[in-house]
Amino acid sequence: MSKLRFDATTATKAFTAILLVVALVSVVGLVSEQGVGGMLEGLAILYLVGVLFIGVFRDITQIARWRAAFFGGVVVWSLTNYFVAGGDQFSLLLGVAGSVMLVLLGYRYMQAGK
Repeated sequence: MSKLRFDATTATKAFTAILLVVALVSVVGLVSEQGVGGMLEGLAILYLVGVLFIGVFRDITQIARWRAAFFGGVVVWSLTNYFVAGGDQFSLLLGVAGSVMLVLLGYRYMQAGK
């Protein structure tokens, strides 16, 4: 009887690749439906998912620069979703959470004296 070994790294990379494909398809739909507003939101989505994809596949998600790029993308996406696409309070809450994470990263950077 063979045992199936679960590899979390492979599963995470597969999920991230599927997420990238879904993001690409959704951006095409956004642009075709909403025009320029959809393109702005789509660019923010592609940036965020692209940074996630690179971070997972290069195994750099623990690096401060990657985290700053990712949380900055969360802020930009949430603000474009809230102001351009008429998002709800959840989008605004994600923007606040991303901003808090950026401030904490900056605080840690300053404490390290770099």
